[in-house]
Amino acid sequence: MKLLNSLFFLLIATVCNAQTIGDPCDSIFIHSVIPNATGEQIEVMASNHSLDIMSYPGFILFNENGDTIAVEDVNYFGIGWNEQLHILNIINQPTLPMTGLLELHTHFYDSLRCSWSWTLGPAKLTEQQEESIQIAPNPAHDWIEIQHLTDNISLEINIYNAYGEQMKSNLSGKRIDISSFPNGIYHLEYKTSNSLKRIKFIVL
Repeated sequence: MKLLNSLFFLLIATVCNAQTIGDPCDSIFIHSVIPNATGEQIEVMASNHSLDIMSYPGFILFNENGDTIAVEDVNYFGIGWNEQLHILNIINQPTLPMTGLLELHTHFYDSLRCSWSWTLGPAKLTEQQEESIQIAPNPAHDWIEIQHLTDNISLEINIYNAYGEQMKSNLSGKRIDISSFPNGIYHLEYKTSNSLKRIKFIVL
């Protein structure tokens, strides 16, 4: 019995260690980076699927020349699983569209943790367009279909499981084969020129 208990705890420790070895930035999802309605702030939607909560996070947005465009006042203890809104105050008005660099710092800007190249567009999809994109059937089994997709929206589609692991990438077309997916919860992310959104679906 003691041997079994020892093996169990060794297995748990190995799994936890394996989860922490990878780069936690790979598990930080940036869902959107958009100007708000007033044009005085940048709204960053982010979620975190790693064991590192990114303590006291702050985002900074730079333009292609390295000039600081917007900075966040630190308001969170960390970044969690659910989508979290981060407000960056604009200090240099950008000319849109703009391709720049988004940085994530931790511990009140003491440490640079992650960075992403990002194109900031003049506007996001309208609420009507966002809500019109749906997945059916949901729950699903062998396939899913993207419904109500308008012709003027070009999508880059990726699918992740509940642990943030990428299951399919760079998909195209409205019908997607998921027959090899185990039962569980998945997220389909679709990227347009101005927005990155996520839709949850279930495989049974």
